[in-house]
Amino acid sequence: MVRGFAMAFVLLAVSVVGGVVAPVGALAAPAEGPAGSAFYTPPTPTPAGSAGELVWYRPATVNLNVTLPATKAWTVLYQSTDQHGHPDWVTGTVIVPTAAWKGSGSRPVVTYAEGTQGLGHECAPSLQIAAGTEYDGGAIIESLKKGYAVTVTDYQGYTNGATPTYAAGRAEGQAVLDIVRASRQLPGGGISSSSAPVIVWGYSQGGQAAGWAAELQSSYAPEVKMVGLAAGGVPANLQAIGEFDNASVGTAFGLDGLIGLSTAYPEEFDLAALSNVAGLEAANKLVSECAIQSLREFRDVNSAEYTTGHKSFTELEAEHPSIQKVINEQQLGTKTVPVPVYHYHGLEDEFVPVAQDVALHNAWCSLGVSDDFQLYPGDHLLTDPTAIGNVMKWIEERLAGKKAPSTCGQHAAGATLPSRARLTPETGDLIVPLPAWELSGKVTEAKSGISVEVPKGSTLSAEGDVTTGQLTANLSIPPIDQTLLIGLIPVTVRGALTPTGTIHGTVGLTDSGVFSESASGSANELVGSVGVGLLIVPIGCTTVEPIQLPLSISEPVNALVVGGFSFTTKVTVPEFGGCGLFGPVLSATMSGPGNTIEMTAKPPAPVNW
Repeated sequence: MVRGFAMAFVLLAVSVVGGVVAPVGALAAPAEGPAGSAFYTPPTPTPAGSAGELVWYRPATVNLNVTLPATKAWTVLYQSTDQHGHPDWVTGTVIVPTAAWKGSGSRPVVTYAEGTQGLGHECAPSLQIAAGTEYDGGAIIESLKKGYAVTVTDYQGYTNGATPTYAAGRAEGQAVLDIVRASRQLPGGGISSSSAPVIVWGYSQGGQAAGWAAELQSSYAPEVKMVGLAAGGVPANLQAIGEFDNASVGTAFGLDGLIGLSTAYPEEFDLAALSNVAGLEAANKLVSECAIQSLREFRDVNSAEYTTGHKSFTELEAEHPSIQKVINEQQLGTKTVPVPVYHYHGLEDEFVPVAQDVALHNAWCSLGVSDDFQLYPGDHLLTDPTAIGNVMKWIEERLAGKKAPSTCGQHAAGATLPSRARLTPETGDLIVPLPAWELSGKVTEAKSGISVEVPKGSTLSAEGDVTTGQLTANLSIPPIDQTLLIGLIPVTVRGALTPTGTIHGTVGLTDSGVFSESASGSANELVGSVGVGLLIVPIGCTTVEPIQLPLSISEPVNALVVGGFSFTTKVTVPEFGGCGLFGPVLSATMSGPGNTIEMTAKPPAPVNW
């Protein structure tokens, strides 16, 4: 993403992908490509086919750290088009379930545009999908479970020895469309040549790429039968994002964006003349790293530190109008999208400001687009996986031919966003919030086997400081009022589980996208009354010491696509007291080890906007 940071660094002698190549004859029928890294370099002389032609392919491994249905997969090298209309060659992955498609018509295709990967060669989606390190795999997983074919572009420049043209919207969008064309040429792929309905989907950088693909489809790839666009966390306005991310937790994304755009526009972006020694060193690191590592290393850095004379981006922009022209060329919302859109963003997004995506929604609506815009109560990182269930439902409805909802006109342009909306940059530590996630589940007593449901309205609010690894959380549990069947007798139990204070623990996010947290809280249990029918006996028994509540999970972010997370733990219930003779009775029937807590936490529903 991004701009707005003093064009800080030079590309270290990086060649631009996709220069003009003289025609050398017709493209041969696609064949299996060479082993090893040679696969990623187009044959010599370079093929002179057309956009979307498959050059070669080879079988691929898919490892997303979760159980998948049986699939066939290929890595592909195909022809696309760069930012300036010249041919270039891009790699990617095509995955098709082996089970026959059971729906009506041809098997649908989801062409998924990955979120920010980082600029290093090893960060290419096709390599990470095979290695088991792809953090943004939830959409792929759920699409395959539905029986859809999935195509995933690597974008321009990742795998052929160049530098990715990160944030260059036209090149991204064309690569997203062309891999669908290329997938149809795979021997044994089983993807229809013309009738397969196509969903374009992406989040973060992928939201930008998907948006560009949808705006370009009618003119660039009309034979791709696009039936819907799902775009989340969209960086639609790089000017606004650059100003938001500079000297913040998202600095690395801005720096990556400058490097990517300077690769796409080497004449307009003369970064060698604008960068100092520190800038060159920063660029050298960034082009060899993946996203999460870069986020850690460049947090809160002001890009002016990397420019000659330590000039701000505004100053450099004034001196070099060509830079402003390049930034403006990446703007989304200038063309209509001819299909329904599911459009979503996290209210507390710390990397891609929500306000500029609201502006994209308004722009698309003004162009007549049917845009269903949803604001999720979370940040950039967790909105991605937790929105997937809703996106999948929306896709199913589009494939079934149902009328698409639209929120156009629901709020006037300039309407005040909900109070949780982040309108200023986040600086300091990277904080991932869980704003009042809804809790459900049950507690099963080991001695009696009786289960008590977690009361409706129970919530977990938390903040995970990914920088320091510290987690703080608070539980809110309404009073318990539940009727249980003990034998055949309905017994009403009223009481409470009262947390003793803030829960503290640790949180982590690895470079490969494994999310973990470990915390320990405590709560006092009150059994206030027990009764049958109208006969209610006040008891007032409480545990003589708090129940210790160990909470821990460790799983890939991809596993959060269920819309939240679940955990099961065993706890010991202390003895009860403060209630005379009732205390020993309750202690005999309820106290002791092995009591099971099964809990699921899900985010609140999004807000229509």
